[in-house]
This record gives sequence, structure tokens and C-alpha cells, in this order.
Amino acid sequence: MSRARRAEAEQDLEQWTSVGAVESFNEDKIYSVTVGNKEIAVVRSGEDFNALSAKCPHQGGPLAEGSLCDDKIRCPWHGYDFSIKSGMGVGNEFRADKLETRIREGQLEIAAPSPAHSTWTVSNVIAETMTEWGIDTVFGMVGHSNLGMAEAIRVQEKRGKLRYFGIRHEGAASFACSGYAKVTGRPAACLSIAGPGATNLLTGLWDAKVDRAPVLALTGQIQTQVMGPGAFQEIDLASAFDAVSAFSQTVLPESNHAELAALAMKNAIV
Repeated sequence: MSRARRAEAEQDLEQWTSVGAVESFNEDKIYSVTVGNKEIAVVRSGEDFNALSAKCPHQGGPLAEGSLCDDKIRCPWHGYDFSIKSGMGVGNEFRADKLETRIREGQLEIAAPSPAHSTWTVSNVIAETMTEWGIDTVFGMVGHSNLGMAEAIRVQEKRGKLRYFGIRHEGAASFACSGYAKVTGRPAACLSIAGPGATNLLTGLWDAKVDRAPVLALTGQIQTQVMGPGAFQEIDLASAFDAVSAFSQTVLPESNHAELAALAMKNAIV
């Protein structure tokens, strides 16, 4: 393969993400897939596939959990409709981001946003801070509520700052984290989604507390705008982790993110 063709192929791999075999997508059903660090809603209509950002542009509702009506997808939070073909709002002024799709060798592929357009996020700040404090190993499970953190960890892993080990149960992640810290004397981190995924960490974190092992737990959380009424997977995680933690804090958009990450690390180590 020529150098130019190889560069073109590498660029193609960066821009397109395979999200599954074509036959795994049934018609007139909304599927949630992940492209980069974004959750995408996919709908099949005959031989056509449409992909929209799963985050409603109105108030961030989960479009992938919505419903279909003709060629529209309806947000489950406030009933806003969006065309699955264009992403344009129907009866509203909003527009959901539309992504290109293609079929290649029996796989559905979705065009990923160019890495050049990525931004430095709160999750990136936290991931960078924890590596500077000595975290070099993360055990975890990725899901819709921690995609940003997972992407930030991937960036640090690509830079050679840490290693990530995927597990099949969050309890295994916290025990692995505790065991690693005990054997090496170095702090380790575990990652989970919101709700029951987060509470699955508790037994392993209790083990770490009893043996004074330096452990950092990173969990997803529901959208802040729906906290309070008892939304799906809503748990007061700060209270839930109080008995097993030296420091527990919910990170909000207006928080001092680097300081909170540093305080978490300081309390884990000291």
C-alpha cells in the first residue's frame, strides 16, 4: 500500500466508527450506540439508517429513550419532536445533530466528529489531575452516564499516562482497585455508571477503607437538571459513599474541578 493510500486509510478509520452488523438493527426501533464519547440514537427505516445525537438540544433529554412517530423521534422529557432524516425540530426551533452513516462489509458505520474539533472538558481536567497525583491504573465499566470520563481516561491512556482495564461488574473493579493499591502501594481508580452501577462499588471500597488502601472512585450521575424528583437511576451518591470514603463530592459545571480532583486524591493518599 502506498504512503498516500495508507494515510487515507488511517484517516478513514478515524472518521468512521462501526457500531454493529446491519442485521442487528430492526426497523422502526431506536438504538443507542456510542461514537467517540457521544451517545447516538440510530433508527433503521428499510435500507436507510439515520443517526442523531442522543442528547436533546432542548434540555439534554435522552432521545435514544424516546419514541418514534412516523419519521420523527420524540424526546421523553418534554415531548419535543425531531425529524430522524434531518434532525430538524418539528414544531420547535431546535435541531438535533445529524451524523452521516454508511454500510461497509455488512457493518453499519457512523461518521465520528473529527478529533481536531474535540474540546478540553471537565472530565479531561479530572483525568489529568489524577494522573499527576500518581494514578496509573483504572479498572471500570463504561456506560451512557460516564462516557465523558471514559473518553478522558482514553486520552490519558493514549498519552501513556495510565492503563485502563475493562471489567464486567463494578464490584470487581473496586476490589481490583483495592488489591492493586495494597500490592503496589500506589493509588488506583475505579469507574462506574450512575445509580446501581455506582453502588456496586461499595463492598470493594469498604475493603479499601478497612485496609487504608489509596483508592479513587469515579462514578457517573444523572443530568443535574433532573435531580430531585426521583429520575431513573437517581441516587444520592454523596450520602451513599459517605461511610466508605474520606472525601465524596458531586462535580457540578460551576465547581472548581481541578481542586476537587486534587482534594479527592489528597484524601485517598494521606
